[in-house]
Amino acid sequence: MDSINEGDKVKIKYEAKLENGEACFPEHKDKTIELIIGDGKIFSSIENGLREMKEGETKTITIEPNEAFGPYLDNLIIDAPRTSFKTDTDLSVGMRIKIDTPTEKEYYATIIKMTDSAITLDLNHPLAGKKLMFTVTVIDVQKK
Repeated sequence: MDSINEGDKVKIKYEAKLENGEACFPEHKDKTIELIIGDGKIFSSIENGLREMKEGETKTITIEPNEAFGPYLDNLIIDAPRTSFKTDTDLSVGMRIKIDTPTEKEYYATIIKMTDSAITLDLNHPLAGKKLMFTVTVIDVQKK
């Protein structure tokens, strides 16, 4: 059986964990996906790791932060006036919220601190700065 190459359609089962073993996409545990190698629909490190695999093979592929969600940046921690939030919204520390801007661009943030006058937001992706371990199993390969 040949190894996976550019343009091949592959079906994989994957599980993603952090270095400490915590599942980072628990809603996708043992999820299967289909992709075409070279389409860029998945992290390039995973695509590259799949290129040498064969049907039925399992491999753990490590993805460094700069290949996934980027480094954790301290300058993405901001304080926003409490008055800029709707008063009827129930907010709490740890909550992920969507922020709409005047330019109609959307951002997501995690509330990390709340006072009577301000809410401190972390605009980093929750997985920023973290190394990811993907265990992938090739279920099916359709050659190009």
